Amino acid sequence: MKKRILPILLGLLALAAALIGTNYWQKNYLAGVSTLQIPVPKADIPPYTLLTADLFETQEVPRALTSRGGYVLSANELDGKISAGTLLAGLPVPVRMAVPSEDFRLAGPALEVISLPADAVRAAGAQIKIGEAINLYLLKPAPKQDQTETNAPAPEPEVAFVARVPVVDVLSDNGLPLSSGNNNDQPQPMKILVIAAPHETVQTILDALALVQHEGAILWVTLATP
Repeated sequence: MKKRILPILLGLLALAAALIGTNYWQKNYLAGVSTLQIPVPKADIPPYTLLTADLFETQEVPRALTSRGGYVLSANELDGKISAGTLLAGLPVPVRMAVPSEDFRLAGPALEVISLPADAVRAAGAQIKIGEAINLYLLKPAPKQDQTETNAPAPEPEVAFVARVPVVDVLSDNGLPLSSGNNNDQPQPMKILVIAAPHETVQTILDALALVQHEGAILWVTLATP
């Protein structure tokens, strides 16, 4: 009797082990070959493109392709970012190829980025840092008085407000960071302010710079009030 029971028990154990092994293999196999939906470009997207959801469509790919990360899994992750290189149609989008606008071009996609000449005397003693807001003023010299109008009051210089803008970078000569000079890495004097502004504001600033270049006006920079 005992001799009959033992083979039966061994057979049951072998069957249980086979069932457990089959279930384990099936789960792992399905995990390896199962698919998921990810966004891919409908057509090739060139670099420096503002990404929107309508540029992408979903495509089914093996889950194993994204198991190690590195690819964008949702169109929501792409919306509002900028392509750092060409995104090929029908292929998954690498995370490093879709970056926030501020990281790629110093400012949001609605703002233009422009540089201004600046020095310590006319720019708050060079105490201007990235992220601060500044006010730009234009100091216009007094127009020349007509010598025939001897009784006319002398013309006066004019101070005009130009714009309030955020500072996105502060540089020395030739676009170098203030801390990277050629004299044993000594800090360099501020010479360039990089700011961001809407197109209309940039046009106003350029008009003011034209007066600085051609009519002897002076651009003055102050730290804006919070």
